[in-house]
Amino acid sequence: MKKLHFQLSDDWKKKIRFSTLSFLFIIAYVNIFPMLFGAENNIVAVIFTILMSASMVRDLTGTILRHFFIQTFVLIWMSIAACLVNILPPIISLLINLITLFIILYAFTYEYANQLYFPYILSYLFLIFISPVPPTLLPRRILAMVAGAFSIIAYQWIMGRKKIKNNAQDILCDMIHHIKEQIQLTLSDDMPNDNLNHMHHKLHALSKIIYDRRKKVLCVSDASFSLIDAGRGLEHLNVLIQELDTPLHDHERLFLQQIDKQLSLFDSYIQGSITELPKLDVCDFDDDKKNHLFYHILLYIRDRLLHMSDPGSQKHWQRSSLSLKNRLITACNFSSVRFVYALRIALVLSLATLFVLWFSLPHGKWLLFTLASVSLPYADDVPVKMKKRILATLLGGLASVLIYSLFASPISRMAAMMLSGYASFYFHDYAATFTCSTIGALGGAVFMSAFGFEANFDMFIIRLGYILAYIAICIIFPYTRLQATKALWRRYEDVTNLLISISKEKEPDAQLYYSCIIQAHMLEEKLSKNAALENWESFPEYMQRCRIKVYQAHRTHIANRKDAAIFRPEFLV
Repeated sequence: MKKLHFQLSDDWKKKIRFSTLSFLFIIAYVNIFPMLFGAENNIVAVIFTILMSASMVRDLTGTILRHFFIQTFVLIWMSIAACLVNILPPIISLLINLITLFIILYAFTYEYANQLYFPYILSYLFLIFISPVPPTLLPRRILAMVAGAFSIIAYQWIMGRKKIKNNAQDILCDMIHHIKEQIQLTLSDDMPNDNLNHMHHKLHALSKIIYDRRKKVLCVSDASFSLIDAGRGLEHLNVLIQELDTPLHDHERLFLQQIDKQLSLFDSYIQGSITELPKLDVCDFDDDKKNHLFYHILLYIRDRLLHMSDPGSQKHWQRSSLSLKNRLITACNFSSVRFVYALRIALVLSLATLFVLWFSLPHGKWLLFTLASVSLPYADDVPVKMKKRILATLLGGLASVLIYSLFASPISRMAAMMLSGYASFYFHDYAATFTCSTIGALGGAVFMSAFGFEANFDMFIIRLGYILAYIAICIIFPYTRLQATKALWRRYEDVTNLLISISKEKEPDAQLYYSCIIQAHMLEEKLSKNAALENWESFPEYMQRCRIKVYQAHRTHIANRKDAAIFRPEFLV
């Protein structure tokens, strides 16, 4: 009889290893933390396991101290506000909640980057409803919050300090491989199958990396300038290849083969297989305008790659020549989209909190947790998420009623909670992960009591009933994706017009220029997603017009590049 051999793929082995280690870390953290800061801070330990994991959607390692102080300030204020809400009159508590929630929402909501607001809102509600502390214990809670802020930054440093560098390398290599594919298609006299969007999306990803790593607004390193320019140089090379007419002439085939070899060297340099880039030999390219253009763009990409990896460029920042007033205006970067969303959701959650506290609503915290989880920037997305949440609550709730009714012992209930938590590491869809969360949450609610089927079922019904409160999110000051998209589009037009204006200047401000480039790329990515969801048919045409204007503004410099000195602001792709 033959034995069956089951072999896990490397990806699954990594996933199991990561999930298991993460789960063991969480178990250790939530047990050790209360030993140091008291049993009343059990929930604080849980909060920080959530915040550490959630923080990984952004890179905080570029400015460790700044992010540590921001985290510390926000977390300390959250603990003070939660304490005050439970001891002050309801009207004053309403004002404190409104201010606190607005600060969290505006600070951790982003127009075109991954959102961070939800775990902070949920943590704040945990401090109010699950484990409030009297003023006498507030100092120890504040100390626990400082330790938690340190935990978030330490987790970022351990888990993510190399992630951004590796991602940038992967993106540049992917762009190179894409161009090499286009070259092979062109050499075989096939029309390149590229609509240019692939390369532009990769540029968006590079811009996001730099956006996360910047020291502050208008403070991007020279190496980051070069990273953007290397990506834009590769995009420009891809465009030039698209513009070649087929069938090719013999000399065109020759210089395309030379380009392919040079791209292979670039790829090896980026991946660290070689430590030096040989100089380009101009003799490999015929002395005509078209060939010289390809030679020059390769020379430019090589130069950008060298300076991207130069330690001196990584530590040097060019000062902006803008006035202090203009720098402050740029740094504030007021967003009407974020403001409206933050005010709307802060008002909804503050009024709901007042309602729950005033009337001592049974299990009222579930209402707040549900409202927080479905408080999305665009009202259009709420029904979709609610369908998943209702499905997950039904599945998880029914499973909980069955599990916790059949197994009344604390050990068996703890095992069920731990297994549901561990299982959540293997899912990405919201419905699946929230099903696991529902089992764990209901298990925590009944853990210390021998609840029977009826009590468990009642709690499940209450949890399900509170989900219907999402209607408030769609009714009170609804802010649709279309409204936000129009506002973002106006900003995008302003940014592209500013870019065109800067490109015409003899000595443009480098920091302002690259800040606009980063912002334009990130706006394009967000606008493209919103327009697709809104079926905005005319959007691609509008976007292309703006791209062409910016592209042509840069391309006007190409003819004069032969003797141009490197690193001059006008030497742009």
